[in-house]
Amino acid sequence: MFDATPIDLGSLSELAVEDVRILWINDWYDGPIEAVAEYRGERCLMVVHDPDVITTALPWRWVLFSLTPSQREEEERWHRRFVEHVGAHWDCTGGPHPIASGDHEQFYGPHRERRPRSLAQHEAIGWIASVPGPKIPGGLLRE
Repeated sequence: MFDATPIDLGSLSELAVEDVRILWINDWYDGPIEAVAEYRGERCLMVVHDPDVITTALPWRWVLFSLTPSQREEEERWHRRFVEHVGAHWDCTGGPHPIASGDHEQFYGPHRERRPRSLAQHEAIGWIASVPGPKIPGGLLRE
């Protein structure tokens, strides 16, 4: 849930997808639109570069953005809430998870009120041209 901020991929380096691992997925439509990933031991945000390609046959690209400690804490808080009430099916951390409450509105109600975040507040690290594998295969995302 980000505002659209165009990024010139030519100004960034293409990263080796093997160096990136998905930790959990925040949004999915025929592929990860937004996820939290690990790159060189650091958690970062992975966002589809051009949302207009999602429903087309055009190739997808993802931009990785660094997270400040407070941004990382916010992403982790929302993820914990999702796992608690909806489930761990998009989680690839391998962590133990409680059985979800099944009360999806406990997540989606507050999530609908969440203000869109600005990608301008995040430093772009680089981009990748294919979906990285999961940190720990599990849930709906398998290696």
